Amino acid sequence: MDFKRFIAAFLAVAVLFSAAFLVSCDKEPDITESQTDYEYTPSGSHTDGTTSENGENELQKSINIDNSWQKNFSVSYEYYNPEQSISTMKINEKKAEKAFTVEYVDASSVLYYKENGKNTDYYVLIDNETEQAHSVLENKSISDLSSMFMKLTVLSPELPSQSNVLYMYDEEVAGRNCHKYIQRAYSGGSLTQSVYVWVDAQYGFAMKCEAYDSDNTLSVMWKVLSFETGTLKNEDVYIDISEYTFKENVG
Repeated sequence: MDFKRFIAAFLAVAVLFSAAFLVSCDKEPDITESQTDYEYTPSGSHTDGTTSENGENELQKSINIDNSWQKNFSVSYEYYNPEQSISTMKINEKKAEKAFTVEYVDASSVLYYKENGKNTDYYVLIDNETEQAHSVLENKSISDLSSMFMKLTVLSPELPSQSNVLYMYDEEVAGRNCHKYIQRAYSGGSLTQSVYVWVDAQYGFAMKCEAYDSDNTLSVMWKVLSFETGTLKNEDVYIDISEYTFKENVG
């Protein structure tokens, strides 16, 4: 598959899955079966055995969404979606004030954005290609760009309060503390999907997710391998493009 078409397809998958997950969080589920085959922290108690003043589990009220990390971050993650004929991929993203890169490790390819005045230069760099692609995103800055990782991991703040969502326990992902939840969807009394999501305790995005269909077959998965924020300088993200030959894409 042409790499640029592959990127467009992958971005569409990421956006669609995020939208579906948000919709499922916002709708009242059709729950007709007892969900007692796993342990969770019940309403009215904390993991340390204490109870809040109003008798509710504070952890389950809502997710604290802090998007400040999106301005400056470095992340490495795996993504898997067999329904889209996508095998497990490793992707690295780096974003600073004036530069942003998305590296597809297995495809030896990089999407490179560099701010240039009021515009942003956009490069598609593919190993072993004699000619690379360049275009200009007019009146766009790096801060205007939303990466695939940012779209894929977005969650609804109300996720924990949904009646088909239960908190399971805290667990580390890539060395970061996460709250693990399970969300189950039903149709006509039958289980249609189970989603496990590990929510970063500090920033409130999905560090890890596993979705299973009615046959308990893994349908979508991603997992953060490493993450840091607030430490990148532009020089850490810049790529030397002086040795590349580019074809200009217009429009």
